[in-house]
Amino acid sequence: MMKHLIRKLQGIFTRFQLKLLLAFLLCTLIPLIIISCVSYGVSYSIARDKIMDSAILAADQLHTQLNSRIRQTENVADALQYGMYTLEAADDQSLFSYLETFTALRNSMSLYTSTFNLYQICVFLQKEQLGSDEGLYFYPFSELSAFRITEDQLKNLGASSLWLYRPRITLPFILNSEGKQTDTLICCRALHNQGSGQLDYAYFILLDMEEFSEILSATFVNTDIISYLITPEGQLAAASNSDLYDQSLSLNQMALFEENRNSTFSYENSWYHVLQLDNGWYQITEIPNDYITGGTALLMRTILLTLLLALPVTIVTILLISRSLSGRIHNLSLAMESFRLSPDLQNNEPLTISRPKDPDLYDEIDSLGLTFEQMQSTIRQNLQSILELSLTEERLKYQLLQSQINPHFLYNILGSIKTCQSLGKLETAGQMITDLTRFYRLTLRKSGELITLRDELEIITLYLNMEKLCLNNSLDWKIDLEDGIDNFLICKFTLQPFVENSILHGISAQTPDLFLHISAAYGDDTVIITIKDNGAGIPSAKLYELQQNLQNRTVNYQKNFGICNVNARISSELYGNGHIRIESAPLKGTCVTIEFAQMEGDETE
Repeated sequence: MMKHLIRKLQGIFTRFQLKLLLAFLLCTLIPLIIISCVSYGVSYSIARDKIMDSAILAADQLHTQLNSRIRQTENVADALQYGMYTLEAADDQSLFSYLETFTALRNSMSLYTSTFNLYQICVFLQKEQLGSDEGLYFYPFSELSAFRITEDQLKNLGASSLWLYRPRITLPFILNSEGKQTDTLICCRALHNQGSGQLDYAYFILLDMEEFSEILSATFVNTDIISYLITPEGQLAAASNSDLYDQSLSLNQMALFEENRNSTFSYENSWYHVLQLDNGWYQITEIPNDYITGGTALLMRTILLTLLLALPVTIVTILLISRSLSGRIHNLSLAMESFRLSPDLQNNEPLTISRPKDPDLYDEIDSLGLTFEQMQSTIRQNLQSILELSLTEERLKYQLLQSQINPHFLYNILGSIKTCQSLGKLETAGQMITDLTRFYRLTLRKSGELITLRDELEIITLYLNMEKLCLNNSLDWKIDLEDGIDNFLICKFTLQPFVENSILHGISAQTPDLFLHISAAYGDDTVIITIKDNGAGIPSAKLYELQQNLQNRTVNYQKNFGICNVNARISSELYGNGHIRIESAPLKGTCVTIEFAQMEGDETE
């Protein structure tokens, strides 16, 4: 009967959809409520503690960052203190010494300003002192009014600093031609002459308060938590919220903050975390109660909704019903991913997906698994066919090129023998015929597509001997090999076309004696063979055409057939995946570089 009912429902839904619908239907129809009565209190306590702990931790980290910036400014002030002492001492020395000290101090202030991202450094001197009207870093004491600071405020400072907040400060025109006003934090230092009752000098280190506001904003971004800095006089100097700029706190609020500094307390509708900075200012972190309760309300709604929807019995039912579904989908996904990423599809065992024995019970997942298995078999068969076709194609191409180069080489040698006979050099022609016999006996014995470099060089040596006889000993050569490199395999007749071209085109009226230097060296998992000659060289136009043919792997049957043939063979993945470079200059010779992968093993027969 159950089977009959399932078949009826399958007329409306697919098998997989039906199973999912049954699972979710059971989840929505089996409610269970267990802990909703106690959730609110626990949730509020957890939310409050987590929010407060997070806010306090962020405020403490911010406090460390702000104090670090303040101490950095103090260190700069200490460094400038020594420079000011030096400048005061230089006042009694020669003009040259004073200007040298003045310039060094000025360079130091410029360096400090750029290195530590300071807004500006201002030094105030007595008007009669040389350099007091410099206008960039040095000013007379009369310019103190621009910073709304009097000389009386700077007296008796000694080595300590006076930290002041000055909103809307305008720097001199030379530094601020646009007249921009900036809220600044000023670290003041001054030296008071006890004898004269006047200030010998004073200097200010200015910081842009926008820097502090950005730090505060970045710490509590995307939250309702507010953080701000307050001067001891109750003036708000920087804040994470721009709406609070230029506000002042009442005396009662300042008294409350001073009383609870370096602690956390609740006042009216907010929580406050108060920390005092090293310069005497106060860092306030304000956490509104609405922010805490808002998070709690959201948490409560989430918990209640979860309790209504995700009931224990429903969870058990979902696990029992969906385990087979999710497990099968997961296994199918893993099988497909493994098949997709497999580096060797042909040799790996086919991946199978478990499914019912009765085909009538198959659902979409079972059908997909069956299709996947059939797809694996088809792909493996196709890959095998493609690989066999590719190998066959490569072998046919190589054999075609090989069959073309042998007649070309023989034609050139027979031409040389005929030339010697025409000139009456019968002994030379006879020796060449003997060498040619040995040459072809060796090449026919090595009938494979690949031979060792040792055998290739033996073939080249026989060829050079034949050419030397024909050229009346005007040809000489040298072969240098690194140890063991002659055991690697190389395509047969790789070197002969280049040696032949060096002899044919290298000897001229200007270069009657030709010397060849053949060397083989190890590369990065490659063999590098170099053929150099001191011959006539290749004209630039012809060299460019040859280089293009090599780069494009073009076999030109009319020009440079032998060289292009070798390039086509050696560039194959089956025979070294190599490349050839040719460099030449008129009357300076030609250099051919052949590089291919190191191939070991038996010679192909």
